[in-house]
Amino acid sequence: MSVKAAVFLLVVVVALAHLWWRWRRGASRQRRLMHLCQRAGLDFAPWDLAAGTAWLPFPMFGRSPSGTENVVWDRTRGPEIRAFDYWYEEPAQDRVTTPRRRFTCAVVPLAASVPRLRIAPRDLADDLRAVLGLHEVRLELEDFNRRFVVGSEDERFAVSFLEQRMMEGLLALPDGVTAETNEDTFLLWAPELPAEQVLLLFDAAVAIHRRIPRVLPSLYPPRPARGPHEDRWLQGRWTSNPTEGVETGVDRHPTNPYFP
Repeated sequence: MSVKAAVFLLVVVVALAHLWWRWRRGASRQRRLMHLCQRAGLDFAPWDLAAGTAWLPFPMFGRSPSGTENVVWDRTRGPEIRAFDYWYEEPAQDRVTTPRRRFTCAVVPLAASVPRLRIAPRDLADDLRAVLGLHEVRLELEDFNRRFVVGSEDERFAVSFLEQRMMEGLLALPDGVTAETNEDTFLLWAPELPAEQVLLLFDAAVAIHRRIPRVLPSLYPPRPARGPHEDRWLQGRWTSNPTEGVETGVDRHPTNPYFP
């Protein structure tokens, strides 16, 4: 066997071992999360039963290949507030295995159509603001300012949305979680969290939903039901580009698979 062939074989063996280890670790975490949900009276699905994640209005969800799994929700509240794991792959021609980035997320619906806002832990904030081109907004709660940096394209929105009750709710998030708003969604995300912290993230999302300012829909009315963006979900993923002129008779509100 030549040296080149031996090196190639070694790389393949290492890659397979890594995949096996990742599978074992993921299966153990999934079982742990399922048991925790049962004890807490929450619903759990190992795979995403709805296809809506691909249309969340954030660039990370427009990648392919990608997937959603380990969904946590409370049937009594409905599936609109939910936590889940999300992954996407970054193809690389010079690698035997494709790198896969994994995150734990939670989504909170907003009855409004709001500008971009990002609330990031201070150790991540500089890089994130540079990428998004957002301006820092200082708030009155010093504990919040010490932990997070707020970047927004609309300072008026940031101040009206981040009332003291909302800031207190965000301070209850697990460490390392970033929060973002765009259009009608409030997204919480972090690198994949341990099973116990997934439930903490879900509980925080429920508490945050209760703290959304009641005046938000009047300040930032929801997008009209009909308009240039109404059919963009047919493109297979979310995009900021309008789809005016797309005609379809497909029902935009299919039966929700989270309910029997």
